Amino acid sequence: METPQHIAISGASGFVGTALGKHLTQCGHHIIPITREILQKEDGTLEKILSHCDSVINLAGAPINHRWSKPYKQQLYDSRILVTRKLIKAANLSSQVKTFISTSAVGYYPSENCYDEFSGHKGNGFLSDLCQDWEEEASKLSSEKRLVITRFGIVLAAQGGAFEQMIRTVPIGITTIIGNGEQHFSWIDITDLCRAFEFILDSVQLSGAINLTSPQHLTQKEFMKIVGKHYHTFLSLYIPAFIFKLQMREAASFLLNGQCVEPTRLLQSGFTFSSPDLESFLKRISMTNL
Repeated sequence: METPQHIAISGASGFVGTALGKHLTQCGHHIIPITREILQKEDGTLEKILSHCDSVINLAGAPINHRWSKPYKQQLYDSRILVTRKLIKAANLSSQVKTFISTSAVGYYPSENCYDEFSGHKGNGFLSDLCQDWEEEASKLSSEKRLVITRFGIVLAAQGGAFEQMIRTVPIGITTIIGNGEQHFSWIDITDLCRAFEFILDSVQLSGAINLTSPQHLTQKEFMKIVGKHYHTFLSLYIPAFIFKLQMREAASFLLNGQCVEPTRLLQSGFTFSSPDLESFLKRISMTNL
C-alpha cells in the first residue's frame, strides 16, 4: 500500500460504502463519511472537510431497483447529479484533494453485444442517460486532479444486496429466472470491488472510466444455472417478463435488459480478481459461512 490517505466517502453507510469503508480502514486509510446532513449544509462544512482529504469517493445515489415514477426519477437524478456537483465544487476548492473517484454503472452501455471502456458506445433509455449525466457532472473536476469513473456491475455479497434477493427460493430447491433469462448479467464480488478501489487509489496512472465487473460473461439464465448446481436445487422457475413490467413499469428494463461488460482496463493494469468467475464467488462465500 502507498502512504495512508484521508479519504472522504459519500454514501458511506450504504451497502457498498459500508464494505468499502471497512476494507480501506483495514488497509490503513482514514475514512471520513460525508453524510446527507453535511451535504445539505451551506455553511462551508463540506469544503472544510475536503480541505483535509487526499481523495474523495462518491458513492451517493438513491437505489435504482425501485419503480421509476416521475418523482422517483427526479430523486434518482438529484441524488446523483446534484450531490456530485456539490462534491466536485468542494473538491476543486481543495488543494489537498488529488483524486476523485465517482461512481457510475454498466447501465451506461447498450444491451446488445459486449463492451469495454474503449468501445465508445452508450446505450439508450433513462438509465443510460442518467449514467451519462452523472459522469459529465464528475468531469467538471479540475484538470489538475485525477478523475476516475467506476462503472459498477451488479455487486454480489453473501449478505445483503442483489444476491440475497436472487437466492431467496434456493432453500426450497428452486432457482428463479427473469423473463427468458437471455439478458446479459455483468457482476462483481464485493470483495473484488473493494480491492479494485484500493488498487485504483494506489495506481496514480489510472484515470477515466474503469469497469468494475468480473471477466466472466454470463446471461442471467447461465448465472442461475451455476447457482442451482452449487446449491443443489431441483427446479428452475421462469418468471414472465410481463410480471416485472406490471410491477415495476419502466424500471423493469433494469432487470430485463442487461449489459455484457468487460473490465479491460483493470486487467491491463495488472489487477487480479479473487472471484474471476461465479464458481469462485460461491466457493468463497461458502467458506465464509462455515
